[in-house]
Amino acid sequence: MRRRRREPVQVVTDLREPLVVEHRRRIRVRLVAMVVWIIGWVVAGALWQHGWLATGILLGSGPGIWILWWLVMPSPAHGRRRDVDPRPPRALPPG
Repeated sequence: MRRRRREPVQVVTDLREPLVVEHRRRIRVRLVAMVVWIIGWVVAGALWQHGWLATGILLGSGPGIWILWWLVMPSPAHGRRRDVDPRPPRALPPG
């Protein structure tokens, strides 16, 4: 008894560039924001005697940057959705 083969999945995307490029950009932005937040934690730790100042530094260097980023940066323009061409089958190496 043979199993029936599944129908190929139709993949649709609206990305204008490869997913790897998009992923690297997002990771880079998050990494920079995390470094800034860690620096804020270090500065706030050095100024722990002044509670209001340390709290302001922590909130400004973490969530404050994300909120500012979302307000200032335009959302990416979505392109027209198109089918993704399937990869051709891999060939055996010669020899």
